[in-house]
Amino acid sequence: MTSHGDAEGKAATSGLKIFTWNVNGVRSFEDFPERLQKTDADIICIQETKVTRDMLTEAMAIIPGFTSYFSFSRLRSGYSGVATFCRVSVTPIAAETCLAGTGDTCHNSPGVSCLREEFSSEELRSLDTEGRCVMTRHRLSDNQHLVIINVYCPRADPEKLDRVSYKQRFNKALDIRANRLREAGDMVVVCGDINISHREIDHCDPYDGFEDNPGRRFLSHFLKPNTNAEPHTQSKLQNNDNHDEEEEEEEWTTANVIIPSQQFVDTFRIFHPDRDQAFTCWNTEMNCRSTNYGTRIDYIFASLNMSPVLLDCDIQPEVLGSDHCPVLAMFNIMVQPSEKAPETCTKYFKEFSGKQVKLSNFFIKTDKRSIPEGRSAAASPSKKRKVDGKAKITSFFTSKNPKPSNVTCEKKNVVEIIAPAEDISDKPALLLTNKTAKAAWGSLLRGPAPAPLCPRHQEEALRRKVTKKGPNTGREFWCCRRGEGRADDPEARCDFFKWLK
Repeated sequence: MTSHGDAEGKAATSGLKIFTWNVNGVRSFEDFPERLQKTDADIICIQETKVTRDMLTEAMAIIPGFTSYFSFSRLRSGYSGVATFCRVSVTPIAAETCLAGTGDTCHNSPGVSCLREEFSSEELRSLDTEGRCVMTRHRLSDNQHLVIINVYCPRADPEKLDRVSYKQRFNKALDIRANRLREAGDMVVVCGDINISHREIDHCDPYDGFEDNPGRRFLSHFLKPNTNAEPHTQSKLQNNDNHDEEEEEEEWTTANVIIPSQQFVDTFRIFHPDRDQAFTCWNTEMNCRSTNYGTRIDYIFASLNMSPVLLDCDIQPEVLGSDHCPVLAMFNIMVQPSEKAPETCTKYFKEFSGKQVKLSNFFIKTDKRSIPEGRSAAASPSKKRKVDGKAKITSFFTSKNPKPSNVTCEKKNVVEIIAPAEDISDKPALLLTNKTAKAAWGSLLRGPAPAPLCPRHQEEALRRKVTKKGPNTGREFWCCRRGEGRADDPEARCDFFKWLK
């Protein structure tokens, strides 16, 4: 580990590095602290931690050289959750573990009053119950401030209309908070798993009507078009941004406050405007990572006032351990660390600060109850089991193996019946050798049939089961074991299919 001074010197020469990664369950990493230490970044934002506070261990939360800030789902255990780890050289001056301003530490934060104009109290509480946001505020060397909004945006399941609406409300709240912070003069970074591919170039299979998606239209409203893109891409961007009439009906548009459009940039596309197949998420069940058949749904967005200090941004598909890969961006800014971490820091949790409540504190000591005067000793049901006023623990148990007097006789009779065994040594036909026994059992318990070969690759097929609800639910079948990919990719999965008999 580097010292505080060394860390500051490193930041001064290489810039501030922000790293974001959906880890798909932080408990799946046995070496999580070691990975964090080796990550070449100053601020590490992770999503889908899948831990609640009771699951959080000290080894996971208190990592030397970092301060950490967790947001937990209050709906169910092992769901959602985000966390931000900051090196001590960039310790924030404030941290909020919610987006909609329902926490105790964010009532006066920019944008909270606007949220109250747009949402009901119940809607605001709902937006913060799934543990999808952590916001950290950092002091810069030129008396400005940097706010990092680490988010895990909801997935809009098309079969669940309530989740589609929930995602759009979340997008609206994110839009309000990010823009109000920017208007207050802060530099703002929005990073994490946004759960939507913005353009066709960001998707392995852009289907018909791809652009007709409220999530994509929201990103077109939120992000400034990339002027570095090729002319044919520029025309697509301009055509897709002409949705003025439709935007009035979008759930993410504001009704009571004015929020300007296109105030943020997609930092990856600034440096790689036309790179295709630059994906950050793959379906691991279908082995899609092996064929790079995925989507780009993890981003680092920066407010327009950060464009002059943006140095680089790229994805890191070589980093394994999740169905997502990380994104790393670097900015030419210098952070002045706070002397004390904000009160939402995990090191102040009672369970990690030596102030954990003991189990014994939940019990009240009471005096032993004595037998009332005038009550005979025989009236006490436990009198027979007490010695000198105390009950023996053995008095609460009875013998597990009672031995009636006739048991020995019965056992003896049984032994006498089975004892005279017939001598079969002179009947070799009744004796089964190991070989014949194996054959006999094999005829009864036959193993599974060998897997068929897929015709294109001549490889053993993969055995799978139908999980989708329908007439074939639970039915097993054979298919190519290669990863799903583009139709013109010879290394991708072929169309071999065979039901298992």
